[in-house]
Amino acid sequence: MGAGRKPIHLEMKGIKDNRQRIWEAVRSEQRPFTVQHIAWSVDLDLETTRYCIQGLQRAGFIGLAGEKATRGKEQLLVLVKDCGVEAPAVTRTGKPSAMGLGTEAMWRSLRILGEVSADELAAQASVSAKTTQRTASSYLLWLHRAGYVIEISPAATGPRGRTARYRLAPGKYTGPRAPMIQRIGQLYDPNLGEVVYSQMEGAQA
Repeated sequence: MGAGRKPIHLEMKGIKDNRQRIWEAVRSEQRPFTVQHIAWSVDLDLETTRYCIQGLQRAGFIGLAGEKATRGKEQLLVLVKDCGVEAPAVTRTGKPSAMGLGTEAMWRSLRILGEVSADELAAQASVSAKTTQRTASSYLLWLHRAGYVIEISPAATGPRGRTARYRLAPGKYTGPRAPMIQRIGQLYDPNLGEVVYSQMEGAQA
């Protein structure tokens, strides 16, 4: 079951989490595979790999290859639904993960409103997915670092205090999928398939 360098169109650029690494390994396989083989190919423990693949299987992305394995044998699996380079966000039970819904709502709202404060963005996004002002403020800050939004009015303290206001930068609506803040300290744009800002580099990628 093939190893080696994966074709570039099968890979998401930048540093990836375990789910993304497993998904890319699954997509690269040309023949039926086992959980153990995928775990080995991405250098992860069997339990973590099995947890992720079970979710993908229950969500219909992975299916059985041939008959169900007998007791003590590794089941052969195959990719049956390829949704693209980005790993599907599903739970272990195969249900869509709620993680990211708020981010998607904020990205849509930003395009609709054009100019926003964190309060306004949170309120508009909450129509679709509950979003706090703190979450909206953090998302705007990351977009600002990556050059996606322009600060048009800075925050002010005191009796007439106000929150900063931002506007989507010209040409920076890259598509319908929201740029995502990743736990490893970077902003990834799934529309472009690349990391657009990294804290490690301290600048736009």
